[in-house]
Amino acid sequence: MADKPIYNVYSMVEHLKMAEMKKNHPDWLWNRSDTHVLLGVPTSHEGYKTAVEPGNSFSPGHRTYGVSTWLYAEGKLHAPEELPIEQLSWSFHEGHVPVLRSSWQAGGFTVSSRLFTDGNPDTNDIKTYFTVDIGNGGSAAGAGNEGSAAVSGTFYLSIRSFGAAGGAISSLAMDGNILKLNGERVLVADERPSRFGAVSYADTGKDIYEFVAKGELPETEEVVDASTWASGALAYELKLEAGEKRTLSFVCQVHGDNWMVKRMVDFPQACPDVGRIAGEFAARWQAESRIKLQLPDRRFQEAMLAQLTHLYMFTVDAEPRITPISYPLWWLRDGAYVVVALDKGGYGEFADRALRAAAHRDAFGGFGAEGDGPANGIWMITEHYLLTRSKSFLRDMYPHIVRKAELLREMRHTAVPVKRHNEFRTPEMLLRAESDILCMASRDGLIMGRMDHHQPLLWINGYAYLALKRAAMCAEALGIEDAWFAEEAEDLKQAIRRKAEQIFGDNPRDPNSVFWPTGWGDKDDARILEGMERFWNEERFPNGSHNPEPHWTYFEAGQAHNYLLMGHRDRAWVSIEHFLTLHTAPGLYTYHEGCDDENSSLQWQRSRGWDEIRYITPHGWTAAELFLLLRDCLAREDEDTLVIGSGVPESWMSEPFSVSGLPTYFGTASFAYTPENRRLRVTVERLPQGGIRSELPGEVEVVNEAWKEGDIVD
Repeated sequence: MADKPIYNVYSMVEHLKMAEMKKNHPDWLWNRSDTHVLLGVPTSHEGYKTAVEPGNSFSPGHRTYGVSTWLYAEGKLHAPEELPIEQLSWSFHEGHVPVLRSSWQAGGFTVSSRLFTDGNPDTNDIKTYFTVDIGNGGSAAGAGNEGSAAVSGTFYLSIRSFGAAGGAISSLAMDGNILKLNGERVLVADERPSRFGAVSYADTGKDIYEFVAKGELPETEEVVDASTWASGALAYELKLEAGEKRTLSFVCQVHGDNWMVKRMVDFPQACPDVGRIAGEFAARWQAESRIKLQLPDRRFQEAMLAQLTHLYMFTVDAEPRITPISYPLWWLRDGAYVVVALDKGGYGEFADRALRAAAHRDAFGGFGAEGDGPANGIWMITEHYLLTRSKSFLRDMYPHIVRKAELLREMRHTAVPVKRHNEFRTPEMLLRAESDILCMASRDGLIMGRMDHHQPLLWINGYAYLALKRAAMCAEALGIEDAWFAEEAEDLKQAIRRKAEQIFGDNPRDPNSVFWPTGWGDKDDARILEGMERFWNEERFPNGSHNPEPHWTYFEAGQAHNYLLMGHRDRAWVSIEHFLTLHTAPGLYTYHEGCDDENSSLQWQRSRGWDEIRYITPHGWTAAELFLLLRDCLAREDEDTLVIGSGVPESWMSEPFSVSGLPTYFGTASFAYTPENRRLRVTVERLPQGGIRSELPGEVEVVNEAWKEGDIVD
């Protein structure tokens, strides 16, 4: 029993250990912990997502180890951890292909890197590929030495237990060009390092930084460390003549030291051709990206497609994720937005799998059974039907639609609380007394449901109205007579409107759901218009100045969507401009939730990274809302009409632009605008019964061209 590990809060929460180590070693170069993104193979397990900090410092999998690029030159160590974020360029390849590109200055050198994750989620054979180009201090990524004199220095690939999402390191060694960590092969370099050094914290009380900061390495090349804070570095000597560039590549087997993974996958004995793999990866991702955009505002184009990139990388098996580490579960409400966004973004096959897998579940998520859950389910199921018009899918889903609608009717007329058990919840909500309460007894013909720790009546009942209306649509599509859904929906709508006369605008969820996506409000309702105007003048744009939503960024995207549908293109663009300009990970179009880790899964806390948690990021609900907003700016459905250009600004109208491969309720749509004759050419798979309407600024000639499979408007 004496050797049995002691498990307590301190032993399980790595952030406590990091805090103590930081206190004891304030002079060490610590991880940035200011922001991050996550790279992942779509549908892979959360633990196999690679966390990346600015400068492309990364951890290949959650709770693995930290990898960073350092360069010693001119008597000084240069590292991305110490640079202001403004001096670290960061972008996706082509704006949305998930090859992370970063560049930063290191004295007379430019350090440029490319990072991506690829592999097979079915076998857990997933690798993170990292290539570093070292050249002169020019501005172009990967530039060679453009100066007239040779430059020299030492490049270090540091390996430490802390980083973007690090974990314990109890041993380190180098075997040729293969790094062994915790006794297992985890990294292979394309080039054997000039030198390798490792240090045991248990033996020396030091970190590898203390050596490298002086341009040195410890003499030890293999260490065992009972403290689990071992560290080391691969060193590559540099001497670049004018016009020269040095390229180094590394491949990390994600969780290569895991006791099962090492038995399942074959670790490469030699470094593969990372450049070739990167090219194939980018080409495959581009081919799978159905929507193609050529727009005057490059930011709009990149932001729209980047949201799909983040959301698709977040997916786990047949489930969406808001963000994989902070919320490693399907949170129904947020996940519904994600599934709808991916569906409208061209990832219909994944949406189909996700919907079929979750159809039997009616109310679930991190807070337990919430009142909008059954309606969220119907919304995303019916969106998929509208996009595909698949009667076989609808027939499979119809029993689930009926069950969810019946639950909504029960909730609307109940005299007692309605409860539903939900197994997967956040740690805080596991034993919270209200976590199984779906709603209280109904009042005034309304569902008194629970959502986000309170009862936002117009949100919950608005979604219920949308769900019942969609259920009626499905019954009609299948030729089912005597369905009760439409009558119930209309009765609920009237109850909502009566209540809205008293409370509309009291809750910030009201202006982000009244028209989009629920549709319970009328655009000529004076009370609603007054509430939307008041919200704009008092909350979003007080005194003529934009006041961005500081915490719940998805709300602002939803509010902008509602202003767009009201015809307030200018107001929608106030928020759009904000989202296009400011990102939590600059250049990567990511956004945040909250100001701490209030709804935590406590998984970041179990890693040696992201220890100064500022917010949840990247956030999938915001990504989904923003994609759906930008998509509807370009093309949207209004009942049986296809509407083009509701959110296209006047500034675009002097330039040509085109959109192709856009999924709509009428099949695939493509369109192109030419400014010389102000002509809009549109092709759509199924001609809408209500026709095609332009909402582009000014007079535009609309030409509907015949559609054929594979057609793209140039």
